[in-house]
Amino acid sequence: MRPQSPILVALSAAALAALAALALPPTEDRLLYNHTPSVPVGFYIRTDAPLERGAFVTVRAADVAPAAAAARDFIGPRKRFIKRVAALAGDHVCAQGSALTINGGPRHERRAHDSAGAPLPSWEGCRVLGPDEVLLLGDTVDSFDGRYWGPVVVRTIEGVWRPL
Repeated sequence: MRPQSPILVALSAAALAALAALALPPTEDRLLYNHTPSVPVGFYIRTDAPLERGAFVTVRAADVAPAAAAARDFIGPRKRFIKRVAALAGDHVCAQGSALTINGGPRHERRAHDSAGAPLPSWEGCRVLGPDEVLLLGDTVDSFDGRYWGPVVVRTIEGVWRPL
């Protein structure tokens, strides 16, 4: 048997380690960078904070807006939105025409098209959120959020975050 070169051994070990890493379940992200203005731009760290109004949370795009995510090739475990919890179980939400309201409060404007002119999805109706539902909104009028995809079930939330 001929001895193998140290470089070949090292490359083989690295390839095996890479394959093993791919076979393992993905680890939970602890830090993320938000580059969009729908919530403050910057780094966020995952917390154990409770799910409450105003909390920053992430949801996978494909879980909350599958058609829009597919149309924009925004599919994958790291393709997510970071938004604020705007409404919780028991809150009354209404999406009618160009506006969304929560508990009869101020209007959150809804647009028919995005900045590129593509039609935005929409939902219509008024209802009280169930015990496993929340409504997520961004801070800007042009945020792609619950105004367009509606309430989401709590289990779609990946984590609660706080800005660094």
